[in-house]
Amino acid sequence: MTNKDNTVISNKKAVIACDLFLSLRLYHLPEWLQEHLKIAFPNVEIIPVNIPNSSQVVEDATVYWGNRITSGIIDSMPKLEWIHFGSVGVNRINVEDVSKRNILITCSKGTVASSMVASALAFMTSLARGLHFNQTLRNEKNMNRDSFDAYFDQIHELSGERCLIVGLGDVGRRLARVCQALEMNVSAIGRTAIGGDLVDNNYTLDQISIAVSDADYVFNLLPLTVETERIFSQNVFEHMKSSAFFINIGRGETVDEASLIIALQDGIIMGAGLDVFVDEPLTVDSPLWEMQNVILSPHVAGLSKGYWDRQSDLFIHNLFCYLEDDNALMHNIIDMSD
Repeated sequence: MTNKDNTVISNKKAVIACDLFLSLRLYHLPEWLQEHLKIAFPNVEIIPVNIPNSSQVVEDATVYWGNRITSGIIDSMPKLEWIHFGSVGVNRINVEDVSKRNILITCSKGTVASSMVASALAFMTSLARGLHFNQTLRNEKNMNRDSFDAYFDQIHELSGERCLIVGLGDVGRRLARVCQALEMNVSAIGRTAIGGDLVDNNYTLDQISIAVSDADYVFNLLPLTVETERIFSQNVFEHMKSSAFFINIGRGETVDEASLIIALQDGIIMGAGLDVFVDEPLTVDSPLWEMQNVILSPHVAGLSKGYWDRQSDLFIHNLFCYLEDDNALMHNIIDMSD
């Protein structure tokens, strides 16, 4: 239930504790959205919590909206019924904390999918076409066809090449379709085998060393769980082709970063596109800064100027359903028992 006409959607009351009042625009409710919510839900109060220079506790809150909820915050809100994450991942909460109180969990799946796919493609096409080499030559003011000729054997055309998508959720499925359109062979690692013609080969997570062995591009889209932590190990990188590229827009902690650095330094793999790291921001002493075969970005793969439009539509729909006791119609409900 969205509202574009600045009219009242619901007069029912609720108190929302919200941590989306930080300086970064991805984590700060735009003024236009705050005003829109006041008009659409005049009896819903949004109170900033868990932000710098504030220790406010909202005991009457039945809703939490944000990214940084903790077990302590959950315990401080005895009336809490619903948590909506502004992120796709929900690994910040303890399953027992929410299950024993039957707290409903929703996430923002779909709001960043197109941005993530665009970022994955940007890394892949830049590495394939040697744009990082161009940047190096530009910095040296020696960019010409003669100087670029040294990279002749490292320039790819994508068609006929193989990519492996590790983590076949919403983003992975969209990425698979685009790679197919580029005439690539697409393999995937997912929680379940994918039928139809979406991928050419399916693997399970315990087959990752086999799955990476013939891939020209390995995309890491995995969430961080006990099962996936440091799953990209030295053994995995050693099973990759020496001409292969590793692209990580998932979670930094799913990678053994020291092993990745060695693989890049020793030519075990050709290069990497990295948006996430074990420590963020990337530490100043990291060898990754100086590597010419690596493209870096500061955990911005999901950013887009259209983000808050999509977040607004999602949250307003779910808030209306919540206020009208139609929880079953809410989008992106997470089964915490799964």
